Amino acid sequence: MKKISISFALARFVFLSCFALALISTVLVINYAVDSAQRQQEQLIKRETTAITHGYRLFLKHRLTLLADQAKNPIMVQALMQPEANIGKLQDFMADLTILGHQYQQNLLDFEGNVIYSKQDKKAPDYHNEPWLKDIINDEAPNHIAILKLNDNYFWCLAVIIMYNNNFEGVLTTLIPIEDIDEQDEKLDSLMIKITRNGEELSSFGQERHGKQHSVYWPNIGVVFSFTFDDSANNEELNDAIIKLSTLILLALIATSLLAYVFGYRYFVKPLLLLSQATSKLHKGSEFELLQDNITIKELSELFQKFNVMTNKVHQRESSLKLSYDKLSKVNDELILSESQLIQSEKMASIGVLAAGVAHEINNPLGFVKSNLDVLNEYLTDIQKYHQEINEHLTTEASKEWHVALTKKYDIEFIFEDMPALLTSSIGGVEKITEIVQSLKTFARIEESTKSKTDINEGLTATLNMVNNELKYNCEVHVELDPLPIIYAYPSKLNQVFMNLLINAGQSITGSGEIFVRTFQKETDIVIEIKDNGSGIAPGVLPHIFTPFFTSKPVGQGTGLGLSISHGIIKQHDGRIEVTSEEGKGSCFSVYIPTNLSKKTKYSSNKIESVKNNF
Repeated sequence: MKKISISFALARFVFLSCFALALISTVLVINYAVDSAQRQQEQLIKRETTAITHGYRLFLKHRLTLLADQAKNPIMVQALMQPEANIGKLQDFMADLTILGHQYQQNLLDFEGNVIYSKQDKKAPDYHNEPWLKDIINDEAPNHIAILKLNDNYFWCLAVIIMYNNNFEGVLTTLIPIEDIDEQDEKLDSLMIKITRNGEELSSFGQERHGKQHSVYWPNIGVVFSFTFDDSANNEELNDAIIKLSTLILLALIATSLLAYVFGYRYFVKPLLLLSQATSKLHKGSEFELLQDNITIKELSELFQKFNVMTNKVHQRESSLKLSYDKLSKVNDELILSESQLIQSEKMASIGVLAAGVAHEINNPLGFVKSNLDVLNEYLTDIQKYHQEINEHLTTEASKEWHVALTKKYDIEFIFEDMPALLTSSIGGVEKITEIVQSLKTFARIEESTKSKTDINEGLTATLNMVNNELKYNCEVHVELDPLPIIYAYPSKLNQVFMNLLINAGQSITGSGEIFVRTFQKETDIVIEIKDNGSGIAPGVLPHIFTPFFTSKPVGQGTGLGLSISHGIIKQHDGRIEVTSEEGKGSCFSVYIPTNLSKKTKYSSNKIESVKNNF
């Protein structure tokens, strides 16, 4: 973890505190400014859209008024009442008609909605499909404004009724291009207006803009005016204000942090540096000077005084405490090693006692079973002789036939042929069990306080029989035992070494593999060689395999004491263990035991001391 000074921590604290306060204040101010700007902008947009739509309403209203004045001319009534006689007059009259100086297509309709005359010789629309026409004909409305599509173009359709003596006579309409409604080009620099009906765009004014949008709906016509105002200029001004405010706050934070850093270094860091240097000298045991307590900060001054008192006491006790600590550490390490290995040794001894007792109990029934099988084999021989003699002494044909029939009935001949094989197999099985029990007794031989005559091959064979169940599923064991001299040793301990090495060899093999066990005599040493073609030992691990508690197995699968105890046992016999290994190809453990071991070497009953002396 990276360490920092108090001055830096204080400066960072002040910076973060001020930064948090400034950030909150800035957010609130900016929020308020943005909200105020948005409210003002919305009010401005609402006023401007209201003014524009009001101008649009006036545009249509003025033209509707002029159209109503034109409809009151007598020629209109005359043309409706006598169209054939007055069509020429009507044509001359309507040719000069304008609406505010603009020539628009105008149509005169009779009381059924049929077009009598169309100005500009253009194709007149079919008004019968317009729903508002029925309202005008039924005198439900004196005039009407609608959107009409003609030749893929959209028009404002203005219609007024023509009355005579309070009777409805016809309708006068005019078609104004929809884009003519916009007469305020100077207001469209930062504004775009779209006219839509039922989601379909009819016309638009101004360039494409992105920003605030506002819509005005005319329900009587069914059109929507969508206003889009360009707010990029307002956003740029607002962003500039935010950047300036943030810069000022950042500069203020830097200045405040520098002041906090200088203050913290002068009043906190320097005194603590002196205290740290004095503590370091005290830790190293070198000479140190008393700290001066003339410090501005009261608490630090009191701390220096107490530190001076403490260092005097620590200096006096340091030597004796260090000596006691060294002794206790050494004794503690020895006790930990001794306790762990003593527990392992006691476990093995207990297992040996139990195994020897079980082997003895099994031996008794095995003895009389084998004896009974031998007697049964002799009985079978006598019965076979008896059967043969009876068959030879039968004189009459009838008695011989009766004897043959009886023999076939009970399948005597098959019994005589099969029983010897069964007895031989059973006797062989009993002998195999006897061999296993004998191996168990040999392996689990109770430890003696003195060495005894030991046959290495016998103990190794017994151990192989004991661990056969661990190895037979994935290992093929090859055994080559040369004749060896009888030596004085601790046989049960050597069996434990052989078992540890064999099990380790089997565990190093994944899938299937081979284990080679060989004994031979080399000069004055007996050599027991156990070799496998398993995973081998890594070069970095090899120097530590005999270290107590060291294991390369996963947690919970090894204690790290097997090879350590084996190493100690071989050293008890004045021998050695040599190891060669190549990672991925296998390992070879060679145990060397001198043949000239003395019978008089005692095995101390104090097991803790004996285990300690092994290392």
